[in-house]
Amino acid sequence: MKQQSSTFSAVRHLGRISAILALSVCAAPALAAPDWDILGVKLGMTEAEVREKFEAYDGSGQVVAVDGNYSYSDGVNSFRTPDFLDTLELRVTRRSIQIPLKVWFSGPIDDPRVIAVARVESNLPNPVSAAQFQQSLQGKYGQHSTTAGTMPVWEEADKPSCVQASWGTDLGDFPQVVTGQRAITRAVTSLEGNQSASGPLPADLTVCGSFLYYTAPSDPVVSITAGMFDVGAIVATQHSRNAWVEELRAEAVSKREGQAQAPRL
Repeated sequence: MKQQSSTFSAVRHLGRISAILALSVCAAPALAAPDWDILGVKLGMTEAEVREKFEAYDGSGQVVAVDGNYSYSDGVNSFRTPDFLDTLELRVTRRSIQIPLKVWFSGPIDDPRVIAVARVESNLPNPVSAAQFQQSLQGKYGQHSTTAGTMPVWEEADKPSCVQASWGTDLGDFPQVVTGQRAITRAVTSLEGNQSASGPLPADLTVCGSFLYYTAPSDPVVSITAGMFDVGAIVATQHSRNAWVEELRAEAVSKREGQAQAPRL
């Protein structure tokens, strides 16, 4: 994948991370998926809107756009699709270079929109207690709908939950996507593999709802990870990209066969 980067010149608009995690005095009602956000970044946002939120979070950070592409063949010759925006990363230097925010996009068939957000923070200054952090989460997102281990999980209402299994909540490979141990395509493959298992997954995974989770493994909270995934949109994006590549491959094969010359006999 090709990378393109730009550095924000604006001053940082937000205060220290401890202010972001400040305890809310009032608990908010549970939010619908379109209203969830991680540091202002919401599902469905455009690239320009995400860049604005990155700048607001840390104006000195470097925004790195990672382009995706696919390879295919007509049976003889190899080709590569045009590049398309796959992810945006915010890179900041604290004790070392960190990526506190990473965003995945749909496309290239349709207008690219945010389908997933990852947040990874470490060495937080002036850390709050675990209890304060949980209260802060509830104040922002409302009461969580379930848990995965010790992780609170919020699920989109009125859509099938595809992170549920018969033995309890299962987030599949999505947490590993947040930490960079898995590609988001791997999470889709694992989810599709579970359709044949005993879990209550719908036959059409594009109808799956969104979910959000946070984890803070220590007390006080010196590090956090979070993920927000529109599962249905992620699956639909993967399917549309596969169909796009297959269409390009079929066109290439047809063109090659139309120009083929039989050997002299």
